[in-house]
Amino acid sequence: MTDEAPVVDLPILEGLRALQNEREPALVAELVQEFLARAPQRIARMQAALTAGDAAVLEFEAHGLAGSCGVLGVLRLRIRCRELEELARKGELGQASTALDEVNRCLAEATPVLLEAARHG
Repeated sequence: MTDEAPVVDLPILEGLRALQNEREPALVAELVQEFLARAPQRIARMQAALTAGDAAVLEFEAHGLAGSCGVLGVLRLRIRCRELEELARKGELGQASTALDEVNRCLAEATPVLLEAARHG
């Protein structure tokens, strides 16, 4: 089901584009840049939490990244983050490693789509 969801929900980005104005002419580009700068940091913290067996931090970071994905419409990554969040909540860290690999894959998949959207401001 996850792979049936769009990588990025482009109408969400269009909605953000509609908020751009003279004071915020590059809102989408700024949001994309911020997201792409912070997402790998969150994923690194998830990996460290998983390695340390810290389900609470893993859940917190997965939840935070899922929220950021929701703002930009990064649907597949959001779904994977929510799955990882749920595994961490349940303490099922054995399955979390595979889920974290999927989070990384989905970020790699979303990055060029987001960069293209940012270029078109």
